[in-house]
This record gives sequence, C-alpha cells and structure tokens, in this order.
Amino acid sequence: PPPPFKDMYAWNFFLTRELEECTSSLTSFHWVLPIIHGAFIQCKLNDYGRSLNLTLLARRSRHFAGTRYLKRGVSDRGKVANDVEHEQIMHDETTSAASGTFSSFLQVRGSIPTYWTQESSVTMPKPPIVLNRVDPTYHATQAHFDDLLRRYGSPIVIVDLVKQSEKREREVIVGNEFRHAVDYLNNHIDDKHKIRYCALDYSHVSKHRNLNVSSSLNEVATWAVNQTGFFCSAPRWKIIEGGRIEPIDESTMQAAALLAEKIGAPVFPMEQKGVL
Repeated sequence: PPPPFKDMYAWNFFLTRELEECTSSLTSFHWVLPIIHGAFIQCKLNDYGRSLNLTLLARRSRHFAGTRYLKRGVSDRGKVANDVEHEQIMHDETTSAASGTFSSFLQVRGSIPTYWTQESSVTMPKPPIVLNRVDPTYHATQAHFDDLLRRYGSPIVIVDLVKQSEKREREVIVGNEFRHAVDYLNNHIDDKHKIRYCALDYSHVSKHRNLNVSSSLNEVATWAVNQTGFFCSAPRWKIIEGGRIEPIDESTMQAAALLAEKIGAPVFPMEQKGVL
C-alpha cells in the first residue's frame, strides 16, 4: 500500500474518516481517495546542454482556511490561516538515463501566527488591522512553531514581508507583535534550535529607485538556503556550519552507504531538515 497521507491536507477528511476507521490501514487506500486543494506545475528546462525537469507542488491545509480578510492570524491550536506548503523539485536527466538526480527544497507560507483580524467592509478597501486578543505567553504562536518543528525539524527560517514603517500604521502593528513573539519564544529555546528571523520590506524595496527586488530576494534566499540546506540524491558538496560549502569526501559517502545498508533505506549525505 502507499504511505499514509497527512490528513491536514485532505479536504474530504471528515467525509472519509468513518470509512477509514472501518477498514484497516492495508485496505483503506482502495476505498479512500484524499482530495487536495493545491497546484501542480511542471516544465522542462535546458541548462547548457543539461535536460532539467522543474516541478512545483503546493498543497493547502484544511485547518483554519478561509477567504482573505475573513481568516487572519492563528487559531487556539496553533493553526495559521491559509497555510500552504510549497515544494520545488529539480530532476537532472543527464546524470543517469535510468533515474537521474533529484533535489528538493521546501517552503511554507501562512498568515502571521498571532491573534489579529481585519474586519472587511464595502466602503473600506483596506480595513484596519486589529490585535483582537492578548496572549502574553504567546501560547498559540508556540503551538504553531512546535508543529513546524515536528513536521520539518530545525532550523526554522522566517522571512517577514510586511511593511516595516508606515505613516499610518497598519501592517507595522502585526509585524511588531510577531517580532515580539519570536523574541519571547527564542528566550526559551536552545541556541541550536532558535527561530531565525529576517524582515524584508517588500513594498519599500519595490518602490525605491535605488533598490532591486530581485537582488534583495536573491540575497535573502541565498541566506535561507545556507541555513536550512536542501535535499539532493547525489550530492557533491555539503553545507557546513556558517553557511560555507565544501566537497563531500569519500569517508562521508561510505558512512552513508553503510547506514543505508543497516536500516534498509537510502541515506544521502546532503539530506538535511529545515523549513523556510
């Protein structure tokens, strides 16, 4: 049978859970087909003679989902509004005719995990942002990051795209609250697993004549990838402490092969956990 699916992405979970309980895990996949709300894009690229397949996958969580303005912030259980998981898969066909080489990088987007709302109105195109609840210990925010750590491991890298300064404060309100939440949580986390925060005022960068959006995003993306690493099925380089890279030596490859033989599953030296 195929591996079990994550029910947080199955939008027909409530319709099928009773049937799953009646059937065993070995036969339920014959009767239950999970429905996913997401997107799939695939295209073929040529890089100086190399044939590459680029695949983009996105799936939206069924928890705390809703339309814009009607769903904001985080729930009491740590589920953020409109949580979407994105995965970029690159397949290099030229390295091996049979299977090729695969690499994968994962990102997650969602509403800022604090208590805030926006009351929509026909006469107000940009409704004000309101911090509707006081959570001095940031319990819901902590539950959200606990869930991310269980699903993806550490480090967790945050890229905050809200405005950092406004004449009439709107996004700044929730942005400041989010930074306070991250600072509070990091005070109770080991240095190795601290949440890594980066603020990028996308609106300011896009409007400033001396700043370039692509360059700014590229710098942030390079920093983030060096923090988390990514998966590669046949790596030649590895990311070490400090974001530097170095070639993979023969002893590392032999150790990975020995471990793979013992556990009966492939292990790759470059396989790292992390989420952006």
